[in-house]
Amino acid sequence: MSKIMTSFLVFIDTIGVAIALLGGNMMLCLLMGIMTIILYVKVNPILFGDYDRRREERIEQRRKALTARRENDK
Repeated sequence: MSKIMTSFLVFIDTIGVAIALLGGNMMLCLLMGIMTIILYVKVNPILFGDYDRRREERIEQRRKALTARRENDK
């Protein structure tokens, strides 16, 4: 699935959530909540996968540097 298609699905989901909340329809709110969770699980790696990988690498580097600094201070 391409980033354009996933972005479009997120946009449609956002519109659906807004309509459900403004309309006060409980069933539509539940349906859109379930769709949002499914989209988050499926779409997040496509849209933000590179960012998440780089973020995890930076966190791991900081963790190693902090561990090394703590060992040197002892």
